[in-house]
Amino acid sequence: MAELFITKQSGEGERFDVTKLKRSLLASGASVADVTAVLKQLTALVKPGVSTAELYRRAFQLLRSIGKSYAARYSLSRAIMQLGPSGFPFEQYVAAVLEVAGYQTCTNQIFQGKCLTHEVDVVAEKPAENIHAIIEVKFHNRPGNKTGSKDILYTHARFLDINQEWVVKRARGAKPQGGELQSWLFTNTKVTTDVIQYARCAGLRITSWDYPADASFKKMIDTHLLYPITVLLGLNADQKNQLLRARLVLCRDLLEPKNEKMIHRLGLGDRKIKLLLNEVQSLLNGV
Repeated sequence: MAELFITKQSGEGERFDVTKLKRSLLASGASVADVTAVLKQLTALVKPGVSTAELYRRAFQLLRSIGKSYAARYSLSRAIMQLGPSGFPFEQYVAAVLEVAGYQTCTNQIFQGKCLTHEVDVVAEKPAENIHAIIEVKFHNRPGNKTGSKDILYTHARFLDINQEWVVKRARGAKPQGGELQSWLFTNTKVTTDVIQYARCAGLRITSWDYPADASFKKMIDTHLLYPITVLLGLNADQKNQLLRARLVLCRDLLEPKNEKMIHRLGLGDRKIKLLLNEVQSLLNGV
């Protein structure tokens, strides 16, 4: 195929990369044979200027015709962007992901800094390892956005103010006495190279969609099967919002007996509930 340029959400042109597209389709869990068939149909659609949104829409439809779980995994990034617009459900989701990774978490905590009072999105701790982190959660609800320099600078400035007061209080006997307070920026998008450079220089931690490669946000989700309920095709937007308001953010939460009553409040009926739970099982079983 001759070199072609497609149009990103931002309006910028981008060279069409068939290898990148194939990789994203394979990440859905679909078989090589199915991905090859889907890829053949998608490449036939590629013409100069075609939008990435159109390619995504068509890929989603084709994967859905093969299996709902494949389409759900393929839509993961955009499904996470539905955890808004306020960003509060996303903070709950980040906390849930970190808990599975062994952290103790709490959200929306008030910290007194030396100069100002701050509301911290997520606090994550591993007391046995003396890890005490304050996390700035940066949520984006539009594809194509990146977390940039102003976000890491803001994160660091808040941390410095909070840390100064924390050091003083610890000297007076406040707990925890061990370890140091850490600053962590957590986002559902990619970050710019400037953000990575600054974080390395200043000693801040970053978790973004694809960074660091061995412990990225996407890697954490896929490794531990921590899919948000917004990926589910058997629920409409209102039903998903009902679950989020009840602080049910993970698909696997729907399989817990204690949440059965909440599922019935969605008004689905027994048949649709069975289909929904089957969808969750397929998603978690990788089929």
